[in-house]
Amino acid sequence: MESQQEFLFADGPAPQMHPPDPRSGFYAEVSATWQLPMGQIVRVDLKEHDLASLQGLLELSHAPDLPLDQRQPLVLRIRGVEFSSQQIAAWAVV
Repeated sequence: MESQQEFLFADGPAPQMHPPDPRSGFYAEVSATWQLPMGQIVRVDLKEHDLASLQGLLELSHAPDLPLDQRQPLVLRIRGVEFSSQQIAAWAVV
């Protein structure tokens, strides 16, 4: 058996082998169902809340029940402040 004498290496950074995030598909489905930019930096104007508006990363505070139903409110969070999807008067990606 011959021993291998040469190794071929490509220039550039070493590839990083990270498994895909299993939640990414779920977040995309939630975003599409409620038509909200989950996981993005947004400015949200709120109604019936102590704060008039918030700006930051839009996240789920609690996972919604399955199957997904847009008639059910989402419990969301920006910078630790919780609010309901039904309290959103307007939003914009910043």
